[in-house]
Amino acid sequence: MEFVILASCFIIIGMVVLLRERRSFFGGMSVAFGSIFLTLTLLSLLLVQIGEVSNKGSFIVLMIVYLLFPVLFLGVNIFFIVNTHIMNTKEGRSVTAKLSALLGLNLLIVVPAFFYLITIGSGEIHLVLFSAILFLILSDLLISFLFICYLFYSWMYQMIPIKKQIDYIIVLGSGIKSEEVPPLLKSRLDKAIEYYVKNSSSKIVVSGGQGADEPVSEAFAMKKYLLSQQIPEEKILVEDASTTTYENMKFSKKIIFEDWKNDKENPKILFSTNNYHVLRGALYARKAQLKAEGVGAPTALYFLSTALIREYIALLMLYKKFTISMIFLCLLMVILSALPI
Repeated sequence: MEFVILASCFIIIGMVVLLRERRSFFGGMSVAFGSIFLTLTLLSLLLVQIGEVSNKGSFIVLMIVYLLFPVLFLGVNIFFIVNTHIMNTKEGRSVTAKLSALLGLNLLIVVPAFFYLITIGSGEIHLVLFSAILFLILSDLLISFLFICYLFYSWMYQMIPIKKQIDYIIVLGSGIKSEEVPPLLKSRLDKAIEYYVKNSSSKIVVSGGQGADEPVSEAFAMKKYLLSQQIPEEKILVEDASTTTYENMKFSKKIIFEDWKNDKENPKILFSTNNYHVLRGALYARKAQLKAEGVGAPTALYFLSTALIREYIALLMLYKKFTISMIFLCLLMVILSALPI
């Protein structure tokens, strides 16, 4: 019951924060952590209740715990490992493509190692060495668990429909190799067109500069595509100086407010990107003090898992204090467990 109360507290605190600011990383992660923790707690209580009903119930619980859960765990990690091979085949070899396999291999090593450590205890290993290994494994597991929380928060953020009238739609750029937009960027533009059709008075801001290996700016290529889709040129605003998501938001904000002619109210702004990037885009919009909500275009499944891992790592780097505090929490837990209390 204590765990249920604790999980509920996380959910309540997170909801209070999110009601004030939907794009709060702390609020979203708090709700996600509490929701997943509560689900796992209730599932554990349910399994205990089933196991106490009869011998048949105990057998079912044993099959779930020692067969179903390990098979699911193994299946997910095999998917991550195989997904890297698919990424290498379709997108070419890169460090990013290996992220999926690294996560799968990491979990296949760390989770069994954790259960082995808590089984043998510190009696067979020197206390200092045991504590050091336990700290590394706990930190790894917590960061991995928070990745699941991040996935839940990202999904939750995108589930809230956007029905209000839109004045501007920002399309975030991505890498190009020619003047033609690649599939990933095309999906973002198509999503923007979808909302433009619903809001005929709105304007589309194409946002993206020219990288060292790009023949033209991303904004130029995006505008060219929009024109080919019969979007009037006067409805397209060009921001071609940005090189990061934060600059996308910051520079687009400047262009929008220079174009906005209504002094009585602020424009209603939407940004379009791929589904894996919506949450980070929203957090950067908040950092740029731009009130804008995001919509996500679909992404191929083989690309999605790796992209989500990359986004999560970027968020851990963005919120360094949060990351450091989580690692410090693991260190504190290990120290307390080693004390002779």
